Amino acid sequence: MSGFKRQELVHFITDGSKASPPVFAGREMILDEILTTSVRAFERGSAPAGNTIVIQGAPGAGKTSILKEIENQSQKAGMQPRPLIVSPADIKNNRTEVLKAIAVIASKPQADWLTMIKRTGANVARRTGSVSFLSLSIDFANMVRADAPHTLYDLQQMLPAEKWVNPVILAIDEAQRFSEYTTNDHAELLHYIHDAQQIHLPLTLVFAGLGDTENHVNAMGITNGVFAHTIGALTLRESTEVIDGFCTHFGINVSTAQHEPLHDFFISTEGWPRHIYWAQKSLAEVLIHPDIHGDLSKIADWSAAEQRRDQYRLGYYNNRNSTAMKRAPKLVGAVQQAIMTYADNGLMLDFAQIGDLIDHFIRSDDGKNRAWRTPDIFGTDQSVVDRFIEHLIHQGALAHDPNTQSYQCPIPSFQSYLIHHARFTSDEKQQLQEKLAADIAALKGHNGRKPSER
Repeated sequence: MSGFKRQELVHFITDGSKASPPVFAGREMILDEILTTSVRAFERGSAPAGNTIVIQGAPGAGKTSILKEIENQSQKAGMQPRPLIVSPADIKNNRTEVLKAIAVIASKPQADWLTMIKRTGANVARRTGSVSFLSLSIDFANMVRADAPHTLYDLQQMLPAEKWVNPVILAIDEAQRFSEYTTNDHAELLHYIHDAQQIHLPLTLVFAGLGDTENHVNAMGITNGVFAHTIGALTLRESTEVIDGFCTHFGINVSTAQHEPLHDFFISTEGWPRHIYWAQKSLAEVLIHPDIHGDLSKIADWSAAEQRRDQYRLGYYNNRNSTAMKRAPKLVGAVQQAIMTYADNGLMLDFAQIGDLIDHFIRSDDGKNRAWRTPDIFGTDQSVVDRFIEHLIHQGALAHDPNTQSYQCPIPSFQSYLIHHARFTSDEKQQLQEKLAADIAALKGHNGRKPSER
């Protein structure tokens, strides 16, 4: 089969999940909003106030893939926004280097700044297409000023908006790592970009992080005009686009008879982007075998690929199930059982209600079993339960829905995994069921909201 791109598929297997996905689907609205916002800022000469976008979701939801797709779009012909993908550590510790990179990207046509990147080597970037790893050492001899910008005001003086060749998207990945209530220099830099009142540049700010990233951004004082998008599983249509596109991209032969087993193979992913990746990788490992060579009809037994797919998914869950969660498996499992039971009754739990339940579970056990207690790592003060819930959010066991202000486990199979690992006794199951049944009855009796017990 001459069309099969075997070597490219080998690279896909070895590059890892952080590499650009071969097919992008399901986030077009968010991607279009980011690119359109950036282009409009360039056309008007400066970003409007509140020109900030937040992409948040549980681990593996595909946040980084959106940023990677912005990179891919930026390499197309014509005027395209240029992304600079950095980490909170870069903003905190390498602000001057970040500003240097913005100046290079903004002032150079793509061919010129790619040439500069290649000429200056690894000190400028780890890959072409964007400056995404910052340890920059750039010669500014042909810039307006030779000295490096230390503030956004310096950047404006050195490179005013009318001299920008490209609009720039400053994308901060893993943005939940910013400390809350920060009032230092890096927060001030982000404020200036977001407010766009004293510094007028076509610079769009994007934060990408876990499910509570918007809260971290707001806690830094970046509030008015923030557009937050919470992402989760892909729809069946979107998943189908990814699966079919994957096969087309790598020249995989899919006969009519193989469509059903192919899509059945991906059902267990539940549309979760990271699980789709693992399924793609496990299938790819079979397809590159010389006897198969990219032809699905030659796979006589799918069990090996299915076993490998399930091993990858279980490994992912084991990694998400942190040491702290393993020390309190019954508490974690009870939270998940509560969320599932409430959802089965058409109800949802908000942050405070989850906290009330955790308080109840801890009091009911009366400290007899550490599996029902918040681990010591979260402290012993009044905020310990809040920190425990935030940890579950960071691990992907809970995800915030900004439309309903409720919390769910974003992956049903992960929820089942956590409940299974709680290892509830028969008595514990009965007591938990009775507690939840009573609470649901009381909740419905109060028009959907039970008075807080905390």
